[in-house]
Amino acid sequence: MRRRRFLRATGAGAAALLAGCSATETGTDGETTETGTEAPGTTVGTGTPGDRTLRVATYPSFIDAPSTSPGAWVKETFESRVDATLKWFAPEQQMNYFVQRKKQNLTVDTDMFIGLVNLNLVHVDRRLGDTTLFSTTDPASLENGDHIPEQYLFDSSKRVVPFSTSFVSLVYNEDAVPSKPDTYEKLAQPEFENGVIVPNPQNSETGEMFMLMTINEYGEDGYLDYWKRLQDNGIQILGSWGDAYNAYSNGEAPIVVSYSTDQVFAKRFEEPMSEHQIAFPDGQGYAYIEGMAKFAGTENADLADRFMEFILDPETQREIGKRNVTMPIVDNASLPEDLANLVYEPETPVNFNYDELSGSLDGWLDEWSKQIATK
Repeated sequence: MRRRRFLRATGAGAAALLAGCSATETGTDGETTETGTEAPGTTVGTGTPGDRTLRVATYPSFIDAPSTSPGAWVKETFESRVDATLKWFAPEQQMNYFVQRKKQNLTVDTDMFIGLVNLNLVHVDRRLGDTTLFSTTDPASLENGDHIPEQYLFDSSKRVVPFSTSFVSLVYNEDAVPSKPDTYEKLAQPEFENGVIVPNPQNSETGEMFMLMTINEYGEDGYLDYWKRLQDNGIQILGSWGDAYNAYSNGEAPIVVSYSTDQVFAKRFEEPMSEHQIAFPDGQGYAYIEGMAKFAGTENADLADRFMEFILDPETQREIGKRNVTMPIVDNASLPEDLANLVYEPETPVNFNYDELSGSLDGWLDEWSKQIATK
């Protein structure tokens, strides 16, 4: 199979795609060892007490990454508009924490999760089988939900409501490469020997999405041969996105798989822009779509719906985009021009929806592990 199904970017400010959501990435399928009822991680928000409390889980950097977290603004603004208290919860194991609690028949004690991608959903369903972790929410039933472009609705079962997007790309040092790394084949050529760092697809959503890009380009029957050629050319496969990006920052190689928003951070921290150039192999970048979902059994389903409507509000979308370094998902919100000038959009965005991944992803990862990770 040679897969060529693409996600077309639409909406105002489509070129202004930002990504910072994976800065503290911990993987997609690790097992948590937590067994008690006390939740590990970070709980943030006492706030001005409202009549009710909404407990929202997310990944840690959404609420505590220096200079880029939208969590404090979201909490303050939501509580100013709704008579309720928002409490953030960021378990260190992220989604795996909730999966393990379900497997142990423990209560979730959280109303919803924000920051879920389709890869997470596939892994959750594989591990829980028929056990229900999330309830359904029709995006069209939410205020401004009809402004989410259809191609971003990756979950046909309507458990997840998308709220932001970004792109996986190559980041490179233009002073240290013989030419722009703008094709897949270049990365496997002698001129780029020992020149590329990739996060491990087994541990990193960024690496996993790059693997899916190669499946999209070379097909199920050809992507492993391509990875073998990359290995023969000295590619480094490191444990996480953080490991890979740190190695790149330390000059271990001039190219790393990361995000097309890298120049936002380069400017913010006054780093040389020449070390933060963006390339899309053969014009392709994987669309990293984040969503939000209600946990099954929450007693605050209506309040969770109000929170999701707040998140989809154009003003909130703009602020989250600025603070989390992501792109608004709705077509009636856009980012400011100064950010749009620092980010890049691929000619051909790539995306596998839930239905395509659910029957294939585990097999692709297993084969990658056997033939590439063990070499």
